[in-house]
Amino acid sequence: MNLLFAHPRAGAADLLGAQLSRTGSDGIVTVQHRDRLLARLEETFDVIAVHTGLFYDSYPWDWMPEIRRKQPHARVVVAPDEAVYDSFMLEALTRLAETLGFTVLPLGGTEQETFEALAASVEGRSVRRSAGDKRSGIVVAVWSASSKDGATTVAVNTALALASANRLRVGLIDANLRNPEIRSQLNLTETDRSQFKLRPKLQTHTLQPEDLLDSCMTYRKMTGLHILTGSPRRDTALDMTPEMMEHLLQTARSVFDVTLVDLNAYPDNAATVCTVRGADIRWLVAQNNYASYRTSWREWFDCYWKYCGLTPYDISLILNRASSDDKPERIADALQMSLGASIPNASGGLGMKAVHEGVPLYLMPKAEPFTEAIDGLAALLTKRAEGDVPGMELAPGQRRKPGWISRLSALFG
Repeated sequence: MNLLFAHPRAGAADLLGAQLSRTGSDGIVTVQHRDRLLARLEETFDVIAVHTGLFYDSYPWDWMPEIRRKQPHARVVVAPDEAVYDSFMLEALTRLAETLGFTVLPLGGTEQETFEALAASVEGRSVRRSAGDKRSGIVVAVWSASSKDGATTVAVNTALALASANRLRVGLIDANLRNPEIRSQLNLTETDRSQFKLRPKLQTHTLQPEDLLDSCMTYRKMTGLHILTGSPRRDTALDMTPEMMEHLLQTARSVFDVTLVDLNAYPDNAATVCTVRGADIRWLVAQNNYASYRTSWREWFDCYWKYCGLTPYDISLILNRASSDDKPERIADALQMSLGASIPNASGGLGMKAVHEGVPLYLMPKAEPFTEAIDGLAALLTKRAEGDVPGMELAPGQRRKPGWISRLSALFG
């Protein structure tokens, strides 16, 4: 394969070569400046891979058509610059690429994932997983269409439902790093345990399962529930890199059967972006109002999420605080998503928070419809985590519905 690789970073060719097959790594011509790239276009190449950082001060329509004009038969792969985000330029880049027959890599990956995807696209294959990539437990990304739609409510109470059944080891990670609420809502008082404690090990990729467990807190008598709270240093939210978040999730998979990750509503941080991209299950929590699922979600999807390689079909809608007049199936259809659950609002305004007066909604005696919906979500995750084991499902009409006294017993023994 005759490959022209244009990337502004020194050593990028070595990173790409490590991901290519032995035959694919032969015959690579590497350039680090746009002038050298344009000069090399006078030669003939089978594949051209370009990082947009070479053209940081140029518009896509200034250089993309020129590549196609000089290389009409080459396969062209474009890697967007992760350090510079501009939704208008991404839109122009994507549309031009479609017109010119270029391939554009998705945003939001770690450095390794980016070079894996680049190598796979160059060689015309799917991304291969390394033999050491153990992905045993499942990760569930939970985030809101708009602020305060109830992602924390869903994540916390589903984790409690899973732990109450005492069948799975459950992790609950507060990755809403700018506004972590799980610690205060569950009244967790151990201030020496949080994500901040793990930062050095995440930075050096040395986090071990026992380190993660040691930084987690349990909740009352639920020994199967392990909670990793957010950092009290909210100003360090943007210090979390994609590589650090990927390392945390990989370790969580090795420790927990199910890991629920509570995220910020907005894709402006690595914790949210990397978790949503890498999750096995994605729950978008929304309310039945235009500011939530029609305005906020659609605008964020159009200006960011679609450039991460996600489609609405990759996401399940959790309609929160639903009323009897709502039509959740129609809302899910309008968003082109599957309907994960419709969670009714608890009476008396209880449903506005995951926890009311220190007691989680899942444990409230007056929130039975809410609890039943959460039990349904927990049952789906249990089935997925246990690999659809035959005989685990109950006959119609026999699904267990633990009463609130039984759930309190799980807490207090």
